[in-house]
Amino acid sequence: MRYTLPILTILATITSTLSAQQIKISGKIIDAVESTPIGFATVSLLKQDSTFIKGVTSNDDGLFAIPQVAKDTHLLSVSFLGYETQVIELSKSEKDITVSDIALHPASIALNDITVTANSIIHKIDKDVILPTAAQLKSSISGISLLQNLMLPRVIIDQVNNVIKTSDGSEIQLRINGVIVSYSEILALIPQDIIRVEFHDNPGLRYGDVAAVLDFITRRKSSGGSINAELMNNPFVGFGNNSFNAKVNHRKSEFSFNSNEWDRDLDFTRNSRQSFIFPDKEIHRNRVGEAIPFKTRGINNNLNYSLQESGKYFFNAALRQFYRNTPNGFDDEKSTYYTGDSEPVNVYIHSAYRTNAPMLDLYFQRDLKNQQLIIVNVIGKYTYSKTEYKFQESRNDVLYTDINNLTKSDRYALVAEGIYEKTFGTGSKLSTGLKQTQTYTESTYSGSSEAQVNVNQSETYLYAEYQLKKGKFNTSLGVGATRMYYSVQGSKTEKYLFRPTLRMTYTINDAAYIKYNGIVYNRVPSEGDLNNVEQEIDSLQIRRGNPNLRPFMTYQNTLWGGYKKGIFDFNLWMRYRYINANIANDIFFEDGKFINQNNNQRAFHNLIGELRIQVQPIKDHLTFSFTPGIARFINKGNNYLHTYTRWYYNSDMTANYKKWIFNAFLANSFHYFEGETLYLNESWQNVSLGYKTDRFSISAGVINPFTKEWKSGSRVFSALVPMSSQVTSTSISKMPYLKLSYNVNFGRQYKSADKKIDNSDI
Repeated sequence: MRYTLPILTILATITSTLSAQQIKISGKIIDAVESTPIGFATVSLLKQDSTFIKGVTSNDDGLFAIPQVAKDTHLLSVSFLGYETQVIELSKSEKDITVSDIALHPASIALNDITVTANSIIHKIDKDVILPTAAQLKSSISGISLLQNLMLPRVIIDQVNNVIKTSDGSEIQLRINGVIVSYSEILALIPQDIIRVEFHDNPGLRYGDVAAVLDFITRRKSSGGSINAELMNNPFVGFGNNSFNAKVNHRKSEFSFNSNEWDRDLDFTRNSRQSFIFPDKEIHRNRVGEAIPFKTRGINNNLNYSLQESGKYFFNAALRQFYRNTPNGFDDEKSTYYTGDSEPVNVYIHSAYRTNAPMLDLYFQRDLKNQQLIIVNVIGKYTYSKTEYKFQESRNDVLYTDINNLTKSDRYALVAEGIYEKTFGTGSKLSTGLKQTQTYTESTYSGSSEAQVNVNQSETYLYAEYQLKKGKFNTSLGVGATRMYYSVQGSKTEKYLFRPTLRMTYTINDAAYIKYNGIVYNRVPSEGDLNNVEQEIDSLQIRRGNPNLRPFMTYQNTLWGGYKKGIFDFNLWMRYRYINANIANDIFFEDGKFINQNNNQRAFHNLIGELRIQVQPIKDHLTFSFTPGIARFINKGNNYLHTYTRWYYNSDMTANYKKWIFNAFLANSFHYFEGETLYLNESWQNVSLGYKTDRFSISAGVINPFTKEWKSGSRVFSALVPMSSQVTSTSISKMPYLKLSYNVNFGRQYKSADKKIDNSDI
């Protein structure tokens, strides 16, 4: 024991001496033009001979810190894609060094001369930050094209339906600098304007219950503007996607206009088998269909104005309009079936709908001292919709069943939201918010039933979330409280719900990470279901609303992780979802008719797992990915139990050489089973080859080149009315298309402000 004290004293002296020989270097990185912080910049500490010592990445606020640095003369190298690299000489110091704002200037050299030396993907607790490489930007012709080249896990680009979704069919929310946008606005982005893509694969409470968010962070111009156009059309059938985008900047202001028009004029054939099990008899029908047109046309217009002063405020006003007219719906049918006698029965089903939805979105963000932020967002939206449905049965040209239903709806919605955020020096963050949603819907039903239904819905949502980072762990704990109220024809329902969430990220090393998300959220019945209206479907079936539907709770656990080594990149993703009292369709027999009505069922279970394997044999020029997956469904209804398992896959390939670009996508169908209905979704393939210059690009492609006949359909496992239906088409099999794009970009660039929230999806 007598030697213990001297030994401890010696160790303490050595530790103190070593500590005294080390210092910490910290600072902040900003944009030289706008003076805004640059997050995720690469900061490298070098010896005087440029030998690398260690490196870090700046956080969202542009701050960085390099601890345990020897007292010596060093070089500090700061770089970020699209900016000129800044190298600063640091003299030997006895104290910690704090570097004043390091200003990076936008790069004036060509993109193919810029090299990203850091990891191109930064994993954070709520998102992955993807820094596109110079080769990826150079080979892309739009924001959608860049997304194809990035090959993000679970992200599927459906260019036929103009949506970006997850591999299980959930639609992904799209944003540009935090502002929610449409598919066409992503399509109009000039790749060279994109600084990074933030993939919120683990979104926090502020985003609600969306599956994922893709946010494209772009540079904003201080003057000049841009004009973009893309035309994608088929020369033989009615298929077109055409967009136009214009933007003008003047000092602190930005004006932009975006318009996207799409049209479809295709032929489909529907065949079905349906049985009706009466108490005393059975009727079986095999309907053989004929080709019938599907026609739809839509346009999405967006007029936007924003005003910002960096570090102080950001105001955004957007006027949007969505219009769609479908004179011939996808569910249309022209078929023939035979009964016990020799005379065939002709069936004709026709549906049509039209929607017009203008919306005004006002957003204000105020930056306060000490890394505090206040956001206010107010949205008003009006939606008019009209739906027509006709069902006819005839024998020998004699009409004996004639059903005509017409539904008109006027919906008024107002959303007001406020958010407060505080970021602490340790990297921790506190976020709280209050959101009020109020909707009022007037619906008129005519035809087989005459009624007018008024639905008044209100939702108040309050949440708080705290994010803490400690070592390799990044944890976020949040809780939300919701008051839900709705009134249908004077019948009122009120309910209070809590929504806890837990998110965790563990960075194992530079090559591997693991994430977890546990969340509880609620959903209310749709306005279309909350009525007491009956409408005939055919001569034997009636659709009936249900004003007694209750909100239901969803409990979801998601676990995923990744490992990257050399040319290989692996990503494993698993999710278990349990819904208590889920809403699904019931069919029962009453007064000689079969009644279709949505009811709260016992439970719904869904387990999905998939493994994405990506290989890059030629860096920046050739990349493959293959994703096999499995989905398991368990539907526990009030009077049934159904289970189903589906194996699925998708694969991607992208290649580029000089100005030539090749893309290929192949996937079988993801089947979704809900209640007693199994949805047999379509399989898709898309192959294209293009040529790109700085401003102009042209490409040719084929949709479903390996499919002789496009197929989709559904199966209903009802004990009373079992049914199977298959829709086929040759219009979108081996369907060629030509795509032309032209981009003009002028004016000086600088980094834009970010809009933090959005409530446009109301």
